[in-house]
Amino acid sequence: MQQNPSVEPALKISIDQSIETVRVHRDECLKELLNDSKLMDFLEAQYDVFQISNVRKEFLKRDLTELQNTSLDLVHYAALIRDMKEGTAVNVVGHPLLLEELRNIFKKYGF
Repeated sequence: MQQNPSVEPALKISIDQSIETVRVHRDECLKELLNDSKLMDFLEAQYDVFQISNVRKEFLKRDLTELQNTSLDLVHYAALIRDMKEGTAVNVVGHPLLLEELRNIFKKYGF
């Protein structure tokens, strides 16, 4: 019995599709964090912080916006992109690599 060669490529996604998926999900997460209530929910869940000054909040939002406007760090996300290409990783939201990238920003402000 012969295998249908057109089925196999459809199951795997290309590296470009993987990169785009990661970028879109990262940018959506960053956009959500620009909302004050979502930002505070994140700080509460990740750092047990319930209140921050408005100035600190604006600096965080500025850095989140800057990150959103940068291209995806392909080296940082290489393992996730590879897993997506191989079909072993599907959930980008809440992925440890995304959280690590966010932690690097929050670390600048003492979190």
